[in-house]
Amino acid sequence: MTDNPTSSTPRWVRKLLIPALIGGVAGFAASAGMLQFIDSSAVGGLDLSATIAALVGVLYIVMGFGVAFGSATPQVGAKFLNVEDADELREQKKVLGLSGVAMLLWGAALAALALAAPGGPVPQGIALAAGLAGLGIGTVLSIQVYRASDELMLAVNLEGGALSYWLVFVVVGGWAMLAHLGYIAGPAPLDLLSLFYVLVLVASFIAIGRRGMLTIR
Repeated sequence: MTDNPTSSTPRWVRKLLIPALIGGVAGFAASAGMLQFIDSSAVGGLDLSATIAALVGVLYIVMGFGVAFGSATPQVGAKFLNVEDADELREQKKVLGLSGVAMLLWGAALAALALAAPGGPVPQGIALAAGLAGLGIGTVLSIQVYRASDELMLAVNLEGGALSYWLVFVVVGGWAMLAHLGYIAGPAPLDLLSLFYVLVLVASFIAIGRRGMLTIR
C-alpha cells in the first residue's frame, strides 16, 4: 500500500498555509530587493512617499505574476491559488490570466513613477510613458475581464467598485479635510496614487470575502 502525501496532508495546510507561506516569502523577497535597490548607489534613496509607492507597485507585480502564472499552468496554479482544482483554473484561464497581467502592468507603472527623476534614476519622460502605458493597457485588459466574467464575478466587480469609491471618499477625503484644516500635512501626489492602489485592493478582498470566495476550496 503506497502513501498518498496529498490525501494525508490536511486541506487547510495545502490550500491555506503553504500558499500563504509562498506568497509571504515571494512578497518579502521582492520588497527586500526593491528596498536594497532604492538604497543602492543606482538610486541613492527615495523619500517616504516614493518608497511606499515602489513597494506597493512591487506587491501588485508579485500578485499579478502569481495569478497570471497560475492560470497559465493550471496543474501548478491549483497548488497555490484558492481554486477547487486545475479544471476550474482552465475554465477561468482567460479572466484570471488577463487580471494577472493587468495587475502586473499597474504595479510596473506605479514602480516606474516612484523611481522617476528627480528623486529617482528613471528619466521623467520614460517614467511618464511607462506609467501611461501600464495604466492604459491594464485598464483595457480589465475591461476585457469585465466582459468575459460570469454573473458572480460581475457582481464582485460591481461591489468592489462601489466599495472602492466609499473607501477612497472616506480615507482620501478625510485626509484632505484634515490637511485643509491644518491638522496634518497634505498628501503628496504619489501618496494619492498609492492609496488608490491599496484601497482598490482592500475593496476587492472585502467583496470577494463577502461572496464566500476566500473560504478554502
